[in-house]
Amino acid sequence: MMNFKYILVFLTLFSSCSKNDTPTSNSSLVNTSHLEHLYQKIDKNNTDLGTIWIYCDAPDYQLVADGDEGFTCVDDVARTLVFYCRQYENSPNQENLNKIKSFTHFLLYMKANNGYFYNFMFPDEEINTTHINSLPIPNFWSWRAFWALSELNLLDSSEFDNLKAQIIPVMDDLVNKINQIFISNYNTTVIDGIEIPSWIAEQGADQIALIMTSLTNYYQIDKSPVIYDLLIKLGNSLIAAQYGDIDNFPHYAFLSWKNIWHAWGNTQAYALLYTGRILQNDIFINAGQKEVDHFYPFCTENGFVSDFKISMSNNTIVKQDFNSFPQIAYGISPMIFASLEAYLVTGNESYATQAGEIATWFLGNNSARQIMYDYSTGRGFDGIDSANKINYNSGAESTIEALLSMQAIESNYISKQVVENYKKK
Repeated sequence: MMNFKYILVFLTLFSSCSKNDTPTSNSSLVNTSHLEHLYQKIDKNNTDLGTIWIYCDAPDYQLVADGDEGFTCVDDVARTLVFYCRQYENSPNQENLNKIKSFTHFLLYMKANNGYFYNFMFPDEEINTTHINSLPIPNFWSWRAFWALSELNLLDSSEFDNLKAQIIPVMDDLVNKINQIFISNYNTTVIDGIEIPSWIAEQGADQIALIMTSLTNYYQIDKSPVIYDLLIKLGNSLIAAQYGDIDNFPHYAFLSWKNIWHAWGNTQAYALLYTGRILQNDIFINAGQKEVDHFYPFCTENGFVSDFKISMSNNTIVKQDFNSFPQIAYGISPMIFASLEAYLVTGNESYATQAGEIATWFLGNNSARQIMYDYSTGRGFDGIDSANKINYNSGAESTIEALLSMQAIESNYISKQVVENYKKK
């Protein structure tokens, strides 16, 4: 697990995928078989809690519990809840309903008294309260819990009235906490000559983007001026960490943390496009489009990118520590979501085509020429370590990010056709 003009709203990862775009075939790219294999239901106080195994290793693909962390976590259950909320939109059946309830109960069970969330649970079903990546603090797992609950809150069905009554106070508390963290306008700091908002150096742009997506979901239910002001401040801070231009590296990429860009969780362009669409904010939309228009083609033309650092020398951006590997599903999915969101905003079919082309990474259009999502089994493999080495383990993150990607692709007939055409080659 890595820790590191306006069209109708659709729900994909971070709430985007249009149900009005009809797939071109009845065959589905989404296979939940392996995700079901990772699913484990436990009973706490006569309540079913849905969990997902963090690690599941080749070749037998059985549970691998980590003695230091645990066997399941909020990070992965939250992502899975998002997936099933979207599945329910298209298939409001009892199975999807039960999954949504069990995963939501797990998240609520993991909430600490301070309003944030513990992350890991041990195999003996005790909460891990000591691991540094499990403490109830303002970090990824708390924001992912917020994101998943905000997706549930968007579902328009009386089936969820009781759950919504439980989660709304939790989300309200998180909104208050976020407002306190970002209550003032950002200051800037300089790292290796690169000026960035201090929030980006401290919280990370990847976390801020996740917070923005969650707040934008919630804003559609509660159009609070507090949330609106927060979204404007957070979006402006992301834009302040955008560097390069059409001709100069990094071609409008948004830095992820300090003066570093990394592929995993790089949802800044998506968050700006999505929030820009909901708030009708052209500044956010234009900034997000620039990364999609110029940095994404750079990535695909160069066999995708893992991470790099930039510095400033004589008013010129210098590229440092550039790496192509490892490549993981969590680094590919954000590009798919942002491209599809750009299509929603503009109606330009080239963005849907680009999303489909990026998604073929999962089907072998990558530097290793290996399938990274096996739609016959539903396994998403854990990564490409080099052009000659694949990690064929299939844990929660890689599987759910692959499924979220395929789910998004299937929402758009153009992107799905691109993927279907690649499959036929």
